Amino acid sequence: MAQTPDGSGNGERPARRRGALPLRVVHWSFDALYAGLVSAMPLYAAGRAAGDPKARSRWAAYARDISARFGRRQARTSNGPCVWVHGVSVGEVKAAARLVTEIERSVPGVEVVISVTTDTGFRVARKRYPGHRVEFYPPDLSWIVLDSLDAIRPDLMILVESEFWPNFLFAARDRGIPVALVNGKMSKRSAKRFGALPAVTRRLLDCIEILCVQLPLHEERFRALGVPAERIHVTGNMKFDNIPIKQDQVRDDEFVRLLGADDGLPIVVAGSTHPNEERTLARISRRLTESGMKHRLVVAPRHPARADTVEADMRREGGDVVRRSRMGAEGRPSDGQIVLLDTVGELERVYARADVVFVGGSLVRHGGQNMMEPASLGKPVVVGRYVHNFRGEVEMLKHVDGIVVERDAEGVEATLRSWLADPASASEIGHRARDVIERSKGATSRTLEKLRPLLERVARPTAR
Repeated sequence: MAQTPDGSGNGERPARRRGALPLRVVHWSFDALYAGLVSAMPLYAAGRAAGDPKARSRWAAYARDISARFGRRQARTSNGPCVWVHGVSVGEVKAAARLVTEIERSVPGVEVVISVTTDTGFRVARKRYPGHRVEFYPPDLSWIVLDSLDAIRPDLMILVESEFWPNFLFAARDRGIPVALVNGKMSKRSAKRFGALPAVTRRLLDCIEILCVQLPLHEERFRALGVPAERIHVTGNMKFDNIPIKQDQVRDDEFVRLLGADDGLPIVVAGSTHPNEERTLARISRRLTESGMKHRLVVAPRHPARADTVEADMRREGGDVVRRSRMGAEGRPSDGQIVLLDTVGELERVYARADVVFVGGSLVRHGGQNMMEPASLGKPVVVGRYVHNFRGEVEMLKHVDGIVVERDAEGVEATLRSWLADPASASEIGHRARDVIERSKGATSRTLEKLRPLLERVARPTAR
């Protein structure tokens, strides 16, 4: 068990590297840095909140949770083994679900504590992990970090994807608490930032015993930052274990008729669209038709309750719109009509009939919607540049040329024009996307296998 200040545990403590600073000096240094940043935070927050309603709601949510984030942690009552799993937000919380289940099966009597950074992640974690202790990850101030470690007394710390906070990692190392990274990634931008301080970065990453990363390119970036190759393992993306791979769809006669898919027109599906995107797509569709590229556009707003507004917007661009809800059992669109999917729960059936797909929330600053569903169906997908909610997924698909990311509406139009002119090339993109998702499945099992030596140490009976 990890060393704790009261002397419990096995008393093992990793040897300090030659030339390493004492822990208290590390804490003082980073606390001073954070103090400088915090002093500037109110002005920054006020400026952002004044002009951005989303920023205002985020800061308000953060303020509501101040006591839970900065207050004293309640001490864990059990003296049994404990694994602390941390994910920043919703995606990481969901990705870790199967891993948590397998850890609980592997280590008898283990208590798994879940922590998150965001308020939305906290709400999702409470629902996804009933009966588990769910905490906000401690802000990286030394006294809060030490209080959290005293209260939870973890035998193993598992970080999901990232979160390399120095006070926490150095304190965990000082106490002999092994740290593992799972579903790890390192973006090009982050690698550049870490590379600017190589000595600090090497010592920070030295605190992590095992790194299970999503892609070979992430392995390369960690190695370039000084992590030895033997500590890094490419295990894939655990998020894809939650994505069902759909086999070739049986003929769906209702949707073949409703979309007019039996009249030979290619089906262009715009899924999970947001305000302003529908009007843009109607304009693109009109220009494609005017240039002789006949097709059927199907628009599925992210929120079907917006159907009246969406229909009006597309009509302003000259679109002839028919709603799915008004087509009737035997209805079908006439030539040139745009189908507005204003119903709930039918998007997957529509994706299955698509020839090419645009996924919304990506031409506006929303951050993108889930492009993995159409990709898992083998459909060629194009998105706009605002996909920061799905960075890992997009990076993996881009790595195999399994998705196209365009900067603006003109780029999306050019891609759709290219795909309609060359459906075979478009189909290859979809096949590559589906293949990489299939290959990535099983990442949880591969990760668990790499963690097994650490889990065996957790399960080993010790004086607790």
